[in-house]
Amino acid sequence: MSAGRIAWIDHAKGLGIILVVMSFAALGYGTPGNSAGDAGNWMLGVAAWVLPVVIPAFFLLSGLFLHRSLYGSASVYFDRKVLRLAYFFALWLAIETVILNAGAFTRGPAELARLYLAGWIAPESPLWFLQQLALFYLVTRAIRRLQPVRVLAAGVLLQVLSEAGLFYTGWSVTDHFAANYIYFYAGYAGASLVFSFARDAAARWNDLAWSLGVWACVHTAFVAMGIAGLPIVSLILGFAGSFALIGLGVVLSSIPAAHFIADTGRQSMAVYLGFFIPLQALVTLVQASGIFADAGAASLAIAAVALMVALGMQRLALETPLRALYIRPRIFRVTPSQAKQRGSLLVSPTQPDA
Repeated sequence: MSAGRIAWIDHAKGLGIILVVMSFAALGYGTPGNSAGDAGNWMLGVAAWVLPVVIPAFFLLSGLFLHRSLYGSASVYFDRKVLRLAYFFALWLAIETVILNAGAFTRGPAELARLYLAGWIAPESPLWFLQQLALFYLVTRAIRRLQPVRVLAAGVLLQVLSEAGLFYTGWSVTDHFAANYIYFYAGYAGASLVFSFARDAAARWNDLAWSLGVWACVHTAFVAMGIAGLPIVSLILGFAGSFALIGLGVVLSSIPAAHFIADTGRQSMAVYLGFFIPLQALVTLVQASGIFADAGAASLAIAAVALMVALGMQRLALETPLRALYIRPRIFRVTPSQAKQRGSLLVSPTQPDA
């Protein structure tokens, strides 16, 4: 592992992004109504199990190092936390719009432009995560002087109302914000608690093993009963799952054979950007070929290949001018000299919060 990095964070992010790709593969290949899905897809159960955990966990982890820059220079903060995400969002949304809507070419550039602008207003691809993260950074900067207890209480209220259907605008941006901001802010406000938990977990293996076992049983029971999305229940499962993922990160960081998970975690944002297009292509090809009799096995194979393709694309791009897909050029930086490393999705070994 590179010096200066925190091992359990890399492993937690790596495991999380792998589960995200598996979920998208299952939902893309075997949704109700598709011939593949009608045949039965056990990976849909995996996707349902993962859903209450990974998004809350990623947002919580994203807020852990916010204290380092929240009260610093406004221009540097905007450049590193907002403009960086906006650059990659705009770039990859354009790529997805062109590749995944090839039929729109026959209707002219105006149709492609409409689809692109619609993606900014209400993104339908996994890019919504980047949009939300940029919004979270902006909001947290604006309210940074409020008492954390009040913000946490407001975040909890928003999340509960959202899951109860009492806060629903129909606009994905506000609805995602209401459902997820609490996890991001909790990562910032409770960073010391998170790091203390990780240290204690590493020192008390027996307690960690029992805790993870109990969590897995309870979590599985709630998901199996179909009540994981209920108000308050979803909030508890979101936080419990986040700490469970951190605990699993602690466990994996002690296993040398799991280094590939840490490698994936270090490039989790690049994977998040790059997996969706190859995954969509693989779903179409596998469904057309019919080479898999088992829909679950097909979904798992698609996830594995999409993940490898995403990592491979990133490595190849870094040796060509296409590195702009993963490293923000200086022309798109507000503070180029100061943000040289932070302008990249590829995290510098000494900057775990980039």
